[in-house]
Amino acid sequence: MADASTFTVVPFEFDPDGTNLVAARWKTGLGCPSTGVVPAAPTTTPFSDPGCPTTDSADRGDQGLLLAKSGPSAIDASAGATILGVNGITLVEIGYDLRKPDALSDPRGSHCGTGSPGFSVVTQDGTTHALGCQSPPPIQTTAGSWIRLRWDPSAARPPITSPVKSIRIVMDEGPDAGPDNFGVAVLDNIDINGTLVGRGPAGPGEKDADEGHGGDQDHHFHFTNSTSRPETSDVSFEDRSQGIDIQSIGAARTISFSGSCVNFVEDAMLDGDPGYVLTFGACDLSALSTPLLPQIGSYSIVLSGAQGVLYQKSGSMTFGSIQIHQP
Repeated sequence: MADASTFTVVPFEFDPDGTNLVAARWKTGLGCPSTGVVPAAPTTTPFSDPGCPTTDSADRGDQGLLLAKSGPSAIDASAGATILGVNGITLVEIGYDLRKPDALSDPRGSHCGTGSPGFSVVTQDGTTHALGCQSPPPIQTTAGSWIRLRWDPSAARPPITSPVKSIRIVMDEGPDAGPDNFGVAVLDNIDINGTLVGRGPAGPGEKDADEGHGGDQDHHFHFTNSTSRPETSDVSFEDRSQGIDIQSIGAARTISFSGSCVNFVEDAMLDGDPGYVLTFGACDLSALSTPLLPQIGSYSIVLSGAQGVLYQKSGSMTFGSIQIHQP
């Protein structure tokens, strides 16, 4: 069994329209308490939940992964997490712990629909494989206030038989989706081949966080980044006119500033397929805005692959906002 540090579970929010209707983050105190979680007060008896008999021993803060979608499922937005460190592995087991009492069929607790929260696994042959919360049916191994769910890769649609290229957890069903009509799921102890990951990278510092969303009629984007926490940088971009979806993966390689503009370089996926490099830039032009010539900001994006530049676009924003900190 690999050490938990082998894999990293990095939350993302795919929200190219800037709806602010999805959320993904690790939060202290939200995870499944186990025998490894001892309260700070010495007079308090340690508490553990029978749903999580084993956990990530390096999780000192009882972290849980919150995934939420607050709007209709049809909205082009999703919350999720990219699992780093899986490239080239042979998958034999995959799963997570879900904050739901007693049984998978119980409508109480976290959302567990046909597809969400589910795994999207891309193998080295380029095939995308799906494993939804209820389809295919998982094996439930424990019960309590949490339940432990596991899937055999052969049950995926289609079955997983090749080495892995990438794995994502995706939550794209909202409160209109049954059986719980909740639109929120809390996960912990993400299982990759028996290795449990129950914590995420630290969140960006408020003092050096940059954020923006918006675009124009056909091009929508959302980004966040932090120079002190580059592993939390995130970009989602959609070109509706060409049917292109771009999503960053993991930490920013570089972040640079020029006046009210930020530029950063990240690994990225194109339509769910990894192996690309994204260069993204945004400028806050609100200080130059006048009643006769209103200005919000500008954006630029270049996506490169093994064959060179595959996509590029720049333009002025007609809606949204940009907030750039001054380093």
